[in-house]
Amino acid sequence: MNGYRLDLAKKTLTITKAFEEAVSKGDTKEYDIYMKFLHEIPGLKIVRRTHKTPSKYKTKNGEEFYCNQFKNLKYENMEGFIKGLPNHKDLLDAFNFLRYNASLVQTARYTVVRKWFVAQFPEFRKNPLFYLNNEVKVIDIAPFIQESQDKAEDKKNTSVAEGDANNISGF
Repeated sequence: MNGYRLDLAKKTLTITKAFEEAVSKGDTKEYDIYMKFLHEIPGLKIVRRTHKTPSKYKTKNGEEFYCNQFKNLKYENMEGFIKGLPNHKDLLDAFNFLRYNASLVQTARYTVVRKWFVAQFPEFRKNPLFYLNNEVKVIDIAPFIQESQDKAEDKKNTSVAEGDANNISGF
């Protein structure tokens, strides 16, 4: 088990949770390695690694990206992208309707807007200049609103059903 990384320049020992648990048991190979580093390197700092950042991100469609494709996909950035297009007025109307009006019932309106944006502009990460030369028709926003309302209703029904089950059992 190699659950550690030693950086001599910084005098840090980075360990994983599994390595830490093995050290805490004592009388293990990991414990011997840990104690050896502590005795031989004065001023050694111990750092526990929490997670590893993925090097590639995969979409549900199987596409791979070297960075998170939704990073910096904020309302302002979506709006700026739309404003740069030739038929931006129609697209902005749909965008603003979703952003301000259609999803007020839901608590997470960003997901509705993001799903619409990704469906409206499937090439925006790979080839954003595609939209300058080709006219884009505004897709219907009703399915996105309906989907979010259905999810909210399912969540409400689930919580009501759980509440009824608790009342029946007497707890």
